[in-house]
Amino acid sequence: MQGKDTENKIIKVAILAEEPLGWGSGKHYFPVILDGYTWTSKDKTYKFSVNYIFDKDIFEGKLNITNYDVLLVPGGGVGDGQAFVKGFLRFKRVNLWKEKIAKFIKEGGGYVGICGGTALITDLNTDSDKGSSTFTEQQYKKSSIGVSCVTSYYKDLAIPVVYPYQKKYPERIGAMGYVFSFAPGETADGKRIHAAGVPIDFQIIKDNPIFSDFPNETERIRWWGGPALIIPDKPDREVKILARYPKIELSENEKTRIYAWKYIGGPIGLIKAFFKSLNMAKKEKSGLKKIIPNAYFLAGNWMRTEKVIELNFSNKPSMTTEIYPNENHGRIILTTAHPEYMIWHGGHIEEVDDNGFNSMAKGFHQWKNISPLSKTFADELTHTWWIVRRMTAWAAKIPDDHMPQISKDELNEKSKKIISKNIIWDGSIWDQIENI
Repeated sequence: MQGKDTENKIIKVAILAEEPLGWGSGKHYFPVILDGYTWTSKDKTYKFSVNYIFDKDIFEGKLNITNYDVLLVPGGGVGDGQAFVKGFLRFKRVNLWKEKIAKFIKEGGGYVGICGGTALITDLNTDSDKGSSTFTEQQYKKSSIGVSCVTSYYKDLAIPVVYPYQKKYPERIGAMGYVFSFAPGETADGKRIHAAGVPIDFQIIKDNPIFSDFPNETERIRWWGGPALIIPDKPDREVKILARYPKIELSENEKTRIYAWKYIGGPIGLIKAFFKSLNMAKKEKSGLKKIIPNAYFLAGNWMRTEKVIELNFSNKPSMTTEIYPNENHGRIILTTAHPEYMIWHGGHIEEVDDNGFNSMAKGFHQWKNISPLSKTFADELTHTWWIVRRMTAWAAKIPDDHMPQISKDELNEKSKKIISKNIIWDGSIWDQIENI
């Protein structure tokens, strides 16, 4: 029971939930992690209150500092989808949408960017010695909202299939190779789980309230194709680096290296995939919005190459904080990883056998020999949920010494649903596509 002198503070969080390309996301994790979560520090009790917010709400002015303390932008179909779509600068509504979000931050609101949510708000740098930029790189660069001084970095970035030079330069899809194309992984004790991307041991820096009392030098956080970050030499505001990528490059680590595959199906492969997707949508009663993205995942055939996907992320920043330089001090915290997602230990990535018919829906890379998971999956699923909570609390201007505790969660009905729908593979191609 709370004492009579305990104060209460409700932290109002807007979760951007628009998925403009029909590609799914992990947005449903955040209400489970945040909504209703309560903690007490020094006679003050805090509680997160979460609501989804969509583009129409932003246009209607509902994103404001009266309604919300923080805007959290997930990755995947939300952050990356928006980063792609909001690169079309000729549309007035695109610029208006950006202005609304920028205004929220400039007036003192907080911003939490997760992976694609980081790419959305930042400018983009790529390696300059390769000639012209890809269309995807151009879109991500133009999507920048213009309030962060941090820049995202990709060596290369292109969307598989639609990249016009993918037959000659398949490796130039870059980190996208780690996003779309993993087959369900296998644990040492025979379980099949959705295991895309890499659980990375990020280097932790502790001169900040997120990690000041964290006991270890590294923390394992799920990475699923996010960028690295670049800090300006002379920033116009307070900026801190909270975490860095490992010093050993992912492509130099035999356990996490992947090879580029190239699409060889041509237009016929895409047409056949469209009708497969149409039939699948009818069978699963999924509606029309998923037909095009699912056709993209089903298109084939593909062929493995011997070209390694290189990232050039070694020792680069992966998590930052910054305070907007005006009297309202809006806070921006960015991570290129996914602390909402499960992690695992052990195992290595193998390329799938290049025979028969290959598609992104079936997967090109696969985690093998993952260490057996805990009995309830709670340790792996909730391993870094405390980071999500601290990021959100910091963005809401909660005092540094009032952060939520470092802990793993016990499972409830909502988290058990995540395990059944998003972790354990049911053996179907539909379930695999739903978890790309």
